[in-house]
Amino acid sequence: MQMNENQSTTLQSVLRFALPLGTNLIVGSPDTVITWVVTVRAQPPAFPEVYGGELALVSMRILRAYDNRMSVESVVGNLADVGVAAIAIDEQVNDTVIALADEYHVSLLTLPPDENLTRIERAVTTLIVNQSAQLNQRAIEIQRQLTRYAAENRDLNTLLQVIARATVKPLLVHDDAGVLIAQAHPNVGRRGDDTRHLLRNLPYDTFQRWLEDETPSMQGVAIASPLGYTTVLKVEKRIAGYMSLIDGGETLDDFDRLVLTYGADVCAIEMAKSRAVASAIEQTRGDWVQMWLSGTQTDDDMILTRAEQTGFDANVECVVVIYRATTEAGALLPVEGLMSLVQDDMARRQGKGAVGQYVDVIVALYPVDGQSQMKRVHLFVDDVRQQLATRTPSGIVSAGISRPAIGLAALRDAYREAKDAISIASELGERGVTTFYGDLKLYQLLLALKEHNLHHLQNFYRDTLGKVVEYDEKRQADLVRTLEGFFAANGNLAKAAADLDVHRNTLVYRLERVKELTELDLDDSDNRLILHLALKIQRVLATLPTGAVDKRH
Repeated sequence: MQMNENQSTTLQSVLRFALPLGTNLIVGSPDTVITWVVTVRAQPPAFPEVYGGELALVSMRILRAYDNRMSVESVVGNLADVGVAAIAIDEQVNDTVIALADEYHVSLLTLPPDENLTRIERAVTTLIVNQSAQLNQRAIEIQRQLTRYAAENRDLNTLLQVIARATVKPLLVHDDAGVLIAQAHPNVGRRGDDTRHLLRNLPYDTFQRWLEDETPSMQGVAIASPLGYTTVLKVEKRIAGYMSLIDGGETLDDFDRLVLTYGADVCAIEMAKSRAVASAIEQTRGDWVQMWLSGTQTDDDMILTRAEQTGFDANVECVVVIYRATTEAGALLPVEGLMSLVQDDMARRQGKGAVGQYVDVIVALYPVDGQSQMKRVHLFVDDVRQQLATRTPSGIVSAGISRPAIGLAALRDAYREAKDAISIASELGERGVTTFYGDLKLYQLLLALKEHNLHHLQNFYRDTLGKVVEYDEKRQADLVRTLEGFFAANGNLAKAAADLDVHRNTLVYRLERVKELTELDLDDSDNRLILHLALKIQRVLATLPTGAVDKRH
């Protein structure tokens, strides 16, 4: 920002570069022009000579020491009458004062308690007559505050709030996998522009792709990104995450760039400290998880004590989730380097769960509130799985989810369910997916029948779908795919047509062909069951070696 010829500035610049951090704009526009700054004195004349457009600094404590009848309302009214543009006062104001300032069209700000008005006046004066010097001084103040907060072990959100208030822009932090972990808003005004609408409309998917394509790695540099301006958070040459200043299309000025890059250094150290603490805690949790799965039920009392010491609540219903990484050929890959991502995700959820490693899989215990939450669990587990896949050379990470269970003994059975979920999905030819054990009951039955009654399964399949498959192979009619889409949509023709990307009439025609070929009316519930079961058997038979079964009559 540049000064104009009249040596004035704006209220927004005064807020950013001169007034104490923690000052709030209660009434008025940040674009209000400020021509000078004056301090209201206790001794006559209490109200200094004013020419119009000034920022008046007021200490009610000092004024009341001179005249205890002095009220905020009278001060605001008198200053507005003489033409000041804005009033900064060192105490909280009530709705009456706010309404009065609004009526007089004068901006109103509240200062943090116990601030030195002389120092504030000097800072505002310097900003007006020598903006460059004041900007440098302000940057130094912010650096000192961030350093002090870091030394006091303040959390990441506190540090981000300082940066957001200094730049008057929203701030986002993503971890090294590109997962959003924190955000901060400027919050400098009670009724000013709300920046939260910016965050709701940000192109997060585009930013994820940008991280993958650009792979920014240079520390201390703020570069343009789909979110605004992004800098790398780096500790000991390792990328800990990314910090983005949401600019709404504005150009990043030198002050914002300085605050962003210096703040990134401090926040990176704080993230590393937090991660080290979380890692130590999760390592302890992981130790008991390994002991629990390696031991027997007779060891559970001792393991339960160990688990409770780490914060795990065995009386809460949990699901067991297994994450497994494999090569294209199906060989297991080590998961040590993936543990931190699952641990960080668990910490963000603030649940009394646990994460550990057992052999070559990651085992996570997530607290749930009954079966009703399983859809949500499936979504976030799949999200974690996809993040893990980006860190795996092959890109193949599978996840298995158990049914909810309570207690170490039941959870040990749940672990086997999660393991079986991955195994069954793999046997059905699906790797790199998230599978819930509760969705596999029918496949478990069919796979068991395949082992002992393969001939009957083959006959049932051929008798039911043989002609349809043969018709598809000769004419590429997509009848089997159409039938699968029909069942996936629970018989809803409109939804099935949309999912299959075909016209509704095309869908109806294809279903009529299925009816003619199978001699099974889809309006009959028993016939629907027969056809649906035949489709499931098709997947099971597909696990046999090529040529082991003839799919046609």
